[in-house]
Amino acid sequence: MKIIFACGGTGGHIFPAIAIAQAFKDKRQDVKIIFVGSDIGMENNIICKYEYEFIAVKARPFLRKISFTNIINFFIILKAVVDSIKIINKIRPDCIIGTGGFVSFPVVFSGILLRKKVFIHEPNIFPGITNRILGKFVSAVTVGFKETAKYFPENKVFVTGNPVRADIFKVNKNTAIKELKIKKGMKTILIMPGSRAAHNINMVILNSLRDITENIKNLQILWMTGEKDYNFIKNKTKSFKNIKIFKFIEKVSLAYAASDAGILRAGASTLSEIIALKFPAILIPYPYATGNHQEKNAEVLKKNNMAIVIKDKELTKDTLLKSLKLILNRKINLRIKKSMDKIKTEKSAEKIMNIISKAVDNVK
Repeated sequence: MKIIFACGGTGGHIFPAIAIAQAFKDKRQDVKIIFVGSDIGMENNIICKYEYEFIAVKARPFLRKISFTNIINFFIILKAVVDSIKIINKIRPDCIIGTGGFVSFPVVFSGILLRKKVFIHEPNIFPGITNRILGKFVSAVTVGFKETAKYFPENKVFVTGNPVRADIFKVNKNTAIKELKIKKGMKTILIMPGSRAAHNINMVILNSLRDITENIKNLQILWMTGEKDYNFIKNKTKSFKNIKIFKFIEKVSLAYAASDAGILRAGASTLSEIIALKFPAILIPYPYATGNHQEKNAEVLKKNNMAIVIKDKELTKDTLLKSLKLILNRKINLRIKKSMDKIKTEKSAEKIMNIISKAVDNVK
């Protein structure tokens, strides 16, 4: 069985694909997996670390505005469709699975044109317009949240939950504390607003740090700043104790396991991980995400008492300190974990694998 995965751009599109691919590898010895991603995204480095074959396609996003760049991107997308058709005809896959990102469109669209078995997994609560259109023509759509199902044809959509990498569950707290070289017995906050677009969060936290450390006792902080702010924040926090600064956290499983709560963005991958781990968090949605999907993701969790949400424009020293006190309150922390128990995330990747396998095997 040959499978092409089309994904890229952000971890929210890449990691679900890796989790599904792993489910296929675990259950089917006959599977051959090829990833197709963009030539400019982070997917190449991530996918190669998992030792999957990777093919790059020159693809660009179609922007939601009239501009010269968009005209150029339109022709690049057309070429990406042609290139994708060539790749599909060469590999001759049994199916194509798209998990999102701008490179997913030309590959999925090409698969539809060539009448291949094509599947989409939509990890966000509010799907983008591209997936809503493509969802009418694919074999099946799997979704991470029940709220998403209404955007796709009833006879094609399956609520499976969002697949999460298995390695994220394999670390216990004591091991994580030891490997990260932090103190045991302290309240630990994980600040991880993403490797990009974290500047506003970083600056508000930096300006609030004195108040936070004075008002919340016995606190230590794991802070991933991203590359742009790393040197500046590292220098500015030298006088503070119990703060560990990272440019990037490679082993996110360690950070989650060591921490009591987090300050995070609200991308689909992040939400999938915190729900699966029952990890309490303050969510600060990225305000410029396509279709404002991060705010929509976060609002659903807030409505169901699964997270504390602060909009990016409302993030201040006062709202941050207030939210930190709440998220570290034992009763509220436990209430959030209990609310997350209502969402069943077990074996999401396996469920998706079974749906796809059944559809493909029935054709053979």
